[in-house]
Amino acid sequence: MRSNIDRWSFINHPTKPVLNDGEVRYWKAQLAKILKIGTEFEFNLPNNKNGICKGDSNSCPCISMTNNDCWMSCINADTCPIIRSPDRCDNRTGTCNSKDCITCEHFKCECKNIFCPNFTTACFICKDFTLNCDKCPFKYDIAKDPDMIRKNIAAVLKPNNSYGIVSEFGVHSITTDGSLTGKKGIEIITVGRRIDYWEFYNMSKKVIDTATSRGAFVNERCSLHMHVLAAYYGKIAAGEKFGIPTRINEMEKSLPEIIVSNLHQLIRKYQNAITWMTMGLDNPNSMTRWEKFRVSVLPISAIYNSMIKVRDKVSEFAGGNKYGWINYSNIGFDTFENIKTFHIEFRVADCLICPSATAALACLYYTLVIKAVEISRYGVLEVGDNKWLKHEIKIKDTLLNNTKPYDSGDRFSNTENLLKYQNELIFNSLELIHQLKHLLIKIGPAYEVLEKLAERPIALRRCGGESWTDIEKNLAVVTSKEDSFEIKMNEFIDLRLIDDCKNPNEWSEEIERAFKEDVEFKKDKNLINEITQYLKKRLEDGEIIWSNSIGAPIKI
Repeated sequence: MRSNIDRWSFINHPTKPVLNDGEVRYWKAQLAKILKIGTEFEFNLPNNKNGICKGDSNSCPCISMTNNDCWMSCINADTCPIIRSPDRCDNRTGTCNSKDCITCEHFKCECKNIFCPNFTTACFICKDFTLNCDKCPFKYDIAKDPDMIRKNIAAVLKPNNSYGIVSEFGVHSITTDGSLTGKKGIEIITVGRRIDYWEFYNMSKKVIDTATSRGAFVNERCSLHMHVLAAYYGKIAAGEKFGIPTRINEMEKSLPEIIVSNLHQLIRKYQNAITWMTMGLDNPNSMTRWEKFRVSVLPISAIYNSMIKVRDKVSEFAGGNKYGWINYSNIGFDTFENIKTFHIEFRVADCLICPSATAALACLYYTLVIKAVEISRYGVLEVGDNKWLKHEIKIKDTLLNNTKPYDSGDRFSNTENLLKYQNELIFNSLELIHQLKHLLIKIGPAYEVLEKLAERPIALRRCGGESWTDIEKNLAVVTSKEDSFEIKMNEFIDLRLIDDCKNPNEWSEEIERAFKEDVEFKKDKNLINEITQYLKKRLEDGEIIWSNSIGAPIKI
């Protein structure tokens, strides 16, 4: 049983009116249809110095050259004595002439060996001539060439550079980033996709496997950014009127400011928890990367500031750029300060080369937006008083810190004192995902993965010696083929083969009778309990509801 001591409280804001039930239903339905999430994966590439020789250089020595002098043998050793002249004779005298050489019994070919201008080493015709290319610093190695690695990855992932069309693997573009190693590394950008856990899992797995199998790797320089936006595709030239560019915008009207205000308040309330769940480095004293590219937004309130001011303050706190923990710089406001284009960027996560975690994070960010809609009927969320804020900043400083200059060489947060807040961070992380559970369970097994990350983030797993393969195996949700019982239960619910029942108990009894007509279930004495438990679990998880008007359960 969880305590309700810290129940959420709300304020009726004078300039941010609450939503009525109809508006909440409208925006939940609309955003569920149009919200998209695009991901930016950052990887370093091998940074080894690479030569231009492809193993075919005529100037390279044989591996035998250092052990013997076989290379001093000359190809012309057998042909040189045939050509006679006084200047080639070792026994020549001052009276010798060229005619005498032809028949002279004392002719002896003088061999100057390697000093002879005609010397040609026998290495050129030696069958045992072998080059030692493996460790040669001048040898070209395609596996160590960042440019070629990027080309190979692009050939597999097939980016289409279009936000309007989803390519085969969902990749929009492949580029570089100045903060990454290996000639600016590689950044793989996916197109915005409507949320579904398994779609994001498969896309992330393809991207991660393709990159890491070709030498790409992650460290404190790499992050995992996700853009959450209500779909729109930039300027449309043909739609310009009076010099004003128009956009394709799937929001039919402006999003009320209170929704984004509540999203910001949720982020403040759970900033430390989400940072905790997205740590991914393997050093206990530096379990996550520095704060410089994801500056905390804890002090910035959406109660005391309009969202325009929140946007500006987030940028100001981050040094006048997009490097806030969350980035609002792409949001567009109308004349009433409501949101006409919704586009935010979560910059918090380390680059987690774990498909299950990546897919779960996409689901988390999506459900935070939907949760912000749900609570906007009550007012703007109050996250805590000054005492709360000071305490959260204290925790933040043990988790997320360091904004040194770029050339300092230190891109880590110092986490040596973090674990004394471990229990509190776990509690807050679980509280967050429990608040989102009813939304998460509708889009796949993200809840189960996030629960594991809340209790033991990837950084702790790596510090404990687990490999990325081990971590993915431990986080992954194994999908099993539906058994015959589940298939039959789904058939009854989907097709409403039995309805007009007074309550779930009567429906379960009717279902049991129908099951008994099947030879496979005829002798199952525990059948009514299986049906009851199946129905109870799916009702509790919010996957189905009981409809009195239909007299049967229906899926939602």
